[in-house]
Amino acid sequence: MHLRARVMYDFDGEAANGELTIKEDEVLNILRQDVGDGWWEAENSQGVKGLVPQAYCEAVDGTQDGVSSPGSSVPSPSYDDRQDGVDEEWDYDEEWDGEPGSPTRKKAPTPQSQPQQGSNGSDPGQRGPLQKSTSLQVPDPPPLTPLQRSLAASMHGHSSASTMPNRGKKGRSSARQEHWPQESDDESSIASMPRRVSDSGLNGQGNYGLHGANRHMKRGGEVKTGTVSKTFKSRFSVFAKSGGEAYLLGADTKKRHIPANTEVRIVESDEGPMWEDPGGDWRFTCEITNPKKESKLKGMKSFIAYQLTPSFNTGIRVSRRYKHFDWLYERLSEKFTLICVPQLPDKQVTGRYEESFIERRMDGLQRWMARMTSHPIISQCDAFQHFISCTDEKQWKVGKRKAEKDELVGAAFLQTITPPDTGLEVAHVETQHDNFAKFVKSMNDSMVVIQQTFHESRKRHMGPFKREYQKVGQSFNAIAESFEIDTRPKSVRLTDAVKNTGKTYEDIGLFFAQQPSKDLIPFEDFLREYHGMIQTFPDMIQFHKHTISTVKECQKQREDQKMDFEEAESVKQRADVVSYAMMAEINHFQDERVRNFKEAMEGFLTEQIKFYQNVTAKLEDALGKFQDI
Repeated sequence: MHLRARVMYDFDGEAANGELTIKEDEVLNILRQDVGDGWWEAENSQGVKGLVPQAYCEAVDGTQDGVSSPGSSVPSPSYDDRQDGVDEEWDYDEEWDGEPGSPTRKKAPTPQSQPQQGSNGSDPGQRGPLQKSTSLQVPDPPPLTPLQRSLAASMHGHSSASTMPNRGKKGRSSARQEHWPQESDDESSIASMPRRVSDSGLNGQGNYGLHGANRHMKRGGEVKTGTVSKTFKSRFSVFAKSGGEAYLLGADTKKRHIPANTEVRIVESDEGPMWEDPGGDWRFTCEITNPKKESKLKGMKSFIAYQLTPSFNTGIRVSRRYKHFDWLYERLSEKFTLICVPQLPDKQVTGRYEESFIERRMDGLQRWMARMTSHPIISQCDAFQHFISCTDEKQWKVGKRKAEKDELVGAAFLQTITPPDTGLEVAHVETQHDNFAKFVKSMNDSMVVIQQTFHESRKRHMGPFKREYQKVGQSFNAIAESFEIDTRPKSVRLTDAVKNTGKTYEDIGLFFAQQPSKDLIPFEDFLREYHGMIQTFPDMIQFHKHTISTVKECQKQREDQKMDFEEAESVKQRADVVSYAMMAEINHFQDERVRNFKEAMEGFLTEQIKFYQNVTAKLEDALGKFQDI
């Protein structure tokens, strides 16, 4: 059950920044408390989700276990305490189962300098019978690193105030200057660097390597104050969620054991950085066949199970449901922040057991599996290998738990990468980054157009084209019927030839209706698959963009002698890992794109040639009937 909270102040959220507009006395469902920087992810009564300031909300009765009712402190669970993975028993059903605006307040609050006491004069931590207020107690996070202090001091030059601004335009403007760093149009790392806070607040690093909130709240009619800071335009960005900032600034000091078999190398090639081949005959396929309807709980739950057979061991037969594929997708997309992991085929609520849907889904899963097995990193990772090869139920659960507890996910996975020794020039990296960003946008736009074109062509083949050719055939049949009155031998041969022409055009109409399943539909599915792949790159591009901005800012700090050379160089080295990984994935994608489009176009044109050859053969046969008269 989600935490429920009541809104104490109006807040005009900016949708572009992922914020939610809320009104006083509105009741929200709090979906996440681990966003950081004094922000919560919430859902309103209309089902709209977004970020809200934690300081503007108070818990109400009927909250989740472990969360207190109004008047008590509301704990914020850490990122590591969230529930990972899926239920151990796997018994859920596959389908069901601008500028940053400052928070708006009704009054201009003032900070309370005196500690609050209950009416009985007791310590403020002991609530008396008439006490009206309490404070949120939040543990101090770790202190800022020297690098973070240096960057924060140079970018902000002052401590954050502990109060919220007035609602007026003047107040909003001053709030931006007082509470948040100025954000440039290119989302430079100035907006993403840690910042100092006042001594009365929290000093240190919050969730995902971000800054913690400074809040002081009271109940009843007394003043409530708090601050929230913004370090990204979108708090849902992959850069924030995956710990990218902590990795770049060296704030992620957690020691992790990196097994030798998980080390990833990037090598230079004629076409640029590439993922190193695992060695040997690593390429393999995994065939998905034999969809079968099964059930559990004495028939109360039904599902479709597919048989997986990897080519490296044809003796292995594993049975996997769609929800198992969904689990694997979640593991891979969480682990590989800078690797393209396309989404699975869409779910469907109705008609899940219809043969046509099962066949289409199996084809989509096969395409997705082929994409995974062709990647030198994904195909060798433990979770993927476990998924396609584990046949023992107990071992499956052990491997599943191990994958869900994997610490080398997100930005932490970058620690396993060994790039080439050659350092990268920021200008060269930025040029390649911008070129690929333009390529992705252009390809995405063209994909929308060509998919729509093929969809409309398919409908015309199966509808108007079929009807038009059959209408022509029927008209030939009609005139042939009138010729039957004349029974002379030559006339009879002519009548038969005209009838044959009518049947020929009716058959051609059927050819048009049947042809899409051979060329248009497969190519449309291929385009849809690549469109889904392209849509995974904007988050990767944004991650890399933040990385480049951070390096440029550190270089500027070093030139101004506000940062040690060693600190700036360590950031540059970690940024090179990100850039090398990004370029290796781009080169892998481009190589696969050339190969895949070549094969797809060859297949499409081959079927088109066969189609028109069949039409030509039919017409030539009809022509021969007249030549025999």
